Amino acid sequence: MKNALFALICIVAAVLMLLSPQMNTVFMAADIEEEVPEVTKTPEPVQTPSVSLIPWAEPEPTPDPTLPPTTTLNIAAVGDLMCLYGQLTSAHSAGKYVFDECFAQVEPILSSADLTIGNFETLIAESFPYTKANSYTEKTITPSDGSEPYTTSVRAENPRLNAPESYLRAVADCGFDVLVTANNHAFDRGSEGIIETMSKLDEYGMYHTGSYALAQDKVPLVVNRNGIKVGVVSYTDISNKKPGSSEAYMLDRYNEELLTVDIEAAKQAGAEFVMVYIHWGNSNTHKVTSRQKKMAQFIADAGADIIFGSHAHCTQTFDTVETQRGSVPVIYSMGNFISSMGRTINKDSVIVNLVLEKSYADGAVNIKELTYIPTLCRATSEGDYVILPATPEYIETSPYASSLEKSRSRTIDVLGETVAAPI
Repeated sequence: MKNALFALICIVAAVLMLLSPQMNTVFMAADIEEEVPEVTKTPEPVQTPSVSLIPWAEPEPTPDPTLPPTTTLNIAAVGDLMCLYGQLTSAHSAGKYVFDECFAQVEPILSSADLTIGNFETLIAESFPYTKANSYTEKTITPSDGSEPYTTSVRAENPRLNAPESYLRAVADCGFDVLVTANNHAFDRGSEGIIETMSKLDEYGMYHTGSYALAQDKVPLVVNRNGIKVGVVSYTDISNKKPGSSEAYMLDRYNEELLTVDIEAAKQAGAEFVMVYIHWGNSNTHKVTSRQKKMAQFIADAGADIIFGSHAHCTQTFDTVETQRGSVPVIYSMGNFISSMGRTINKDSVIVNLVLEKSYADGAVNIKELTYIPTLCRATSEGDYVILPATPEYIETSPYASSLEKSRSRTIDVLGETVAAPI
C-alpha cells in the first residue's frame, strides 16, 4: 500500500512539472527575491553655505567692470595769502588795485591742479579801511648781558589786514578753489569784518572754512573731486583779538576736543581723506616749537591724514608724525606765499603737491605722491610782489636766476628731501 501511494505521488509531481513551467519560474523568483540583500541608498552630501569668520563683516564689494581700477586727485596747497600795505601801494594805479600780475607766473601750476587751497590771511570788508602802514614807537631795550640800554623803533601794534575785492578776484582767477580762514587776523575788523568777508567768498564761489558769519554755517567742508572726497579742517592757535563769548562760534580756535569732533564730523560727512590747516608757532623763525610738535601729534592721532602749518611767515621743516594708522606728513610752515614783508626769510615759500589715489576695489584712499615746488616772492619788471616758481626749468630762462637759485637752496635746506621731494 505504501509503495503504491509513493508511486502515485511521484507520478503527480512529474506531471505538474511538465505541464506548468511558469510555476517553477515563480518559485525561483521568490527564492531569488528573498536572497537579494537590502540595498541602503547613500544620502546626497549636504551643501554648507559659506559663512564669514566675522558674522557682521560687510561682503566684499564687487568691482564695477565699467570703472578703472583707480582714480587720482592732484592737490596744490600753499601758505599765507597776505595783503599788506606795501602790496596795496604797489598794486594801486589810476584809482584801481590790480593784483593779477602777482600770480601770473604760478597760475599755470595752480590752475592745473584738481584742487588748490591756501590760507587766506586777510579780510575783504568794504565797510572798513584797507591795511594801513605799520606804526612804530620808540622803545628802550635793556640788554641781558649788562651792556648799556638803547632805544629803538618797534612796531606799535599788529597790522589790521583788509584788502579790496580785486585781491580776491585775482586769487580766484589764478586757480584757488578752497580758502581756509582760521588765522590770527580773522578778527582784525571784528565780527562785521568776518561777515562781509564770508559773503564775498560765497559770491566768488570759493569753498571756505575756519571762520563763520553764522553759527549754522559751521558744517563739515568735504569737497568731491575725481571721485575722491576730501575733508578740510582749519584751526588757529593764535588770535590778535579774542572773540567775545557771543562771537566764539565765528572762529575755530584750537581746542583738542572741538578739533577731534570736527575731524570725525568730516569723516561722517563722507570724507575719505582729511587735511588739517593749523595756524601756530612763532613768527620769523625756522625753529619748530615743542607746542607745535605736541599739537601735530594730537592732530594726527585724532584722524588727520596730512597737516599744513602756517603763521611763521617763513618755511619750517617737513616731517612725519607716527600714529597707529601709520605715518602722517606735517609741514610745520609753508611760509608767505605772497606778502610785502621785507626780510629774506619772509620771501621763500612752497607749493606742496599732493597726489591721492583711490582704489575702486576697496575704496581706500592713499598718498601716491608728495612733492613741493620752492617759490620766491620778489620785485620784477611786472610788479613789486610777484610769486616766481624756483624750479630748475623756470630758473634756466629767468632773468632772476641768481635769486631763485639761492631761494631754492634755502627752502630745500629747511624742508629737506626725505618726506617730500623738491621739484
